[in-house]
Amino acid sequence: MDADLNSVYLQVMQANHPEDLFGCEDVVLPEATLLKYLEVEYKKFKTLTTPSSYHDPLDAEAAADADAKLEELYSLARARIRQHVYGIEGRGRRHPPYASKSFSVAANRYFIGNLIRGGAVSNLYEGFMERDGLSVGEVVIKVAKDTSCNPRLQQEVRNLDLLHEVPVPQWKHLPFIMDRFQSGGRLGLVYRRISGFSLTQVRAHPTHVKGVDRKHIVWMLDRAFSCLGYVHSLGLVHGNLCPEHFIVQPASHNVIICGWKSAVHKPAVTNEKINLPPDMFMAPEVAAGGKIGPWSDIYSLGKLMIWTLGGDPATNSLPASVEEPLRLFLLSLVEENYLVRPADAWSLYEQQCQIKDSLWPRKFLHFDMA
Repeated sequence: MDADLNSVYLQVMQANHPEDLFGCEDVVLPEATLLKYLEVEYKKFKTLTTPSSYHDPLDAEAAADADAKLEELYSLARARIRQHVYGIEGRGRRHPPYASKSFSVAANRYFIGNLIRGGAVSNLYEGFMERDGLSVGEVVIKVAKDTSCNPRLQQEVRNLDLLHEVPVPQWKHLPFIMDRFQSGGRLGLVYRRISGFSLTQVRAHPTHVKGVDRKHIVWMLDRAFSCLGYVHSLGLVHGNLCPEHFIVQPASHNVIICGWKSAVHKPAVTNEKINLPPDMFMAPEVAAGGKIGPWSDIYSLGKLMIWTLGGDPATNSLPASVEEPLRLFLLSLVEENYLVRPADAWSLYEQQCQIKDSLWPRKFLHFDMA
């Protein structure tokens, strides 16, 4: 068999799912973005699976087989992209026997697994999604504790709907709601499951227990500033950035920001407040019920990165290994007075790019969480 055809033939015929062949990280991206990506990957295979390109009858037959499978996978990939399940975790795996309770929302059937975490406002459960009797993938199911908690979840829905109103690359840094439902009057939400590690888990890892290397901090900052730049452009302020709400995906160097039920929209106009117990990462104006704005999230991000580096957020002390330009940059983010604190995440994104490029050559570094 033709050598190039043989390689493609094996890849296509051994693929069980479109993602096995076309690839894609476990992130949510706008439909048009993913379809464009898919088209590029599809054409790479298509150029080698056209039977008429081969004179040898056996090669032509193998190409025809591969081409038929390629078209099947391509069609399925397009359908999965339109349903926002392309790349979803756990695809093709049946729900476990213990997940016996289920409910349906339109054509989707969800099986409820174990409790992941209980909170004051809602409970999180494992979820397993099926459609037409076929396993689609793993999800997370959130249900309000009681009907009095519905407004908090409704605020989360509002905020995430705003963030997904316009198709932008920053979707990959945000949770994605797949369905909404009611259970005994309580609001329920179905999310795509997010793989990765919270900063709490990162700092607990043996490799990072004394602090994460600053060469990893800069790519985390890169993703966070990009996300916050978009968030703030829509008038939203998260207000509660903390280690549990900052999820790192090591293999793809992606960051996802969670915890949107307390976020406020255009607080200067609506006078919305963030009524949460203060912690070491919360901006002082948020804790005091003062003037909330983009500067508040920038403060929290600075405190988060100081802590992640192994520093002390209470005193803003940083490890001696942190280079002076990066040290001064981080300290500028945590000025107590919001009037002298940076407020433009896009500008900070550019600044951190300049700092890291002045310190190190651009190189993908493995982030150890094994």
